[in-house]
Amino acid sequence: MPTSLLTRSVLAVLLMLGAWLPVHATHVLGGELTYTYIEGSASQYKILGRIYARDPATGVPDQPFMQLDCSLNGCSLTTPGSFSVRVNRVRPSSKRLGCAGSAVFLIGEYEAIVTLPPGQWKISSVFTTRGGTSNLTNPSGNDLYLSAFLDNSSGSHNSSPRFTSFTLPYNLAVNQPYRYSFSAFEPDGDSLVYRAVQPATSSAIAASSCGTPIQYTSYPAGQFQDPTTGQMVSYPAGQFTVAFPLLSFQTVNAVAVPQFNLNATTGELLTTPVTQVGDFSVPVQIDEYRRLNGAWTLIGQVTRDVPYGVRNPSTNRNPTISSLKVAGAAATQPIDQPVAVRPGQSVSLTLTATDPDAGQMVQLSSDVAAVVPGASFQAQGTNQGVLTWQVPAALPLGRYTVAVTVADNNCPLNGHEVRTITFLVSNQILATHSSRPRVLSAYPVPFHDRVQFQLPTAAVQSVTITDNLGRLVTTLKSRPDGSVEWLPSTEVVVGTYFARPTDGSYVCRLLRQ
Repeated sequence: MPTSLLTRSVLAVLLMLGAWLPVHATHVLGGELTYTYIEGSASQYKILGRIYARDPATGVPDQPFMQLDCSLNGCSLTTPGSFSVRVNRVRPSSKRLGCAGSAVFLIGEYEAIVTLPPGQWKISSVFTTRGGTSNLTNPSGNDLYLSAFLDNSSGSHNSSPRFTSFTLPYNLAVNQPYRYSFSAFEPDGDSLVYRAVQPATSSAIAASSCGTPIQYTSYPAGQFQDPTTGQMVSYPAGQFTVAFPLLSFQTVNAVAVPQFNLNATTGELLTTPVTQVGDFSVPVQIDEYRRLNGAWTLIGQVTRDVPYGVRNPSTNRNPTISSLKVAGAAATQPIDQPVAVRPGQSVSLTLTATDPDAGQMVQLSSDVAAVVPGASFQAQGTNQGVLTWQVPAALPLGRYTVAVTVADNNCPLNGHEVRTITFLVSNQILATHSSRPRVLSAYPVPFHDRVQFQLPTAAVQSVTITDNLGRLVTTLKSRPDGSVEWLPSTEVVVGTYFARPTDGSYVCRLLRQ
């Protein structure tokens, strides 16, 4: 029986039996929905629902299934083609919230294969009840609403970004700078934009799969201690917002300045939670864009909704990943500098962590093996780890991010951070010698219709043109005298491009206006 017919049959039976209740899991801490296109199929997708939850008595969620709603071209489940399906939990696993002896949370994974013909799809599920939240109104009366969006109306297929860390920003000591990563691996090489969004609850309309925003509450004036200077700093009363969903400040000239620094490109988030102890709902949405018919088009969205669990003050400070070294390189490189790789290449990174507190031991870990094709992570000793990635030969060119966690062994609150590592996958030949490529001059600069440059060697040579993300734009041939002329098509947008011969010994920067 076709999947779409099967799901409709299931829905019909359910309507006869009555409405389902939302999934029940005491103290739901967060979750996300993602989807993967099944290669070779007409329009089949594997939907993965992941929740993070704990029960005060058993430590596990009390529901082995979830309801998945798939609405076509809108939010109504009554629209022709829309359906609901019951999805079983397939892979329960667990992580510890802190040091040895602390509470454990369970990662529940729910999978279903559904048929999503061309259209605009809203995919959603509801979990009851959301854990208590200090930044939302009626915290005990709101459920956890998870959703994703897929636009395959053009007939093209798409797999959503996949979050690369299962670590939660939980059990954080107040007044400590904290780095967390919402980074996701994008298997199709599409462009991603990360942004904070408002938490949602299930709609009051029974036949709707679109959530209702939960209103933020206000917070009173207070004081916090600057973690660097030890000075007490005051902040005024205010209202939580999408751009400021938790009490997080840094001091500038002894003045409290709100700090919620979400990197729109990598998904890395910098905060310093202060004073108010509790759980703060912090959802981050990833908008996925693809160039279709010459225009950047929104083709997908996924959201991770997690709580920032802020706890009592602690003198323990968070460790950090302090250095990154690529195997074969002569020296380390900055953590936030992309690691250049080519499709089909195997690359190994040695990451070293440090802790500002004397006597603390640190451990590195990563969930990349469960998310990124060809990736693995191996802890080495007490302060190092090796991230290895066999880059798939067919992987589209572009930027890819993964996350690595470091944690110390302090109790009862262990310090930790989740760091983003970026790879730049391009066809550029990576030089094996220490000298930098020679820079060639182009004319005119900038150019519009055509541009020219001269290679030092008089011969017919292949020259690749890439964009600033290393993605191949075109391949040219030089004339016998080594001169090169490029007449880009109208589909080549304004921006910076790079021309290189195959040996990588020369590079020419091309600026189109």
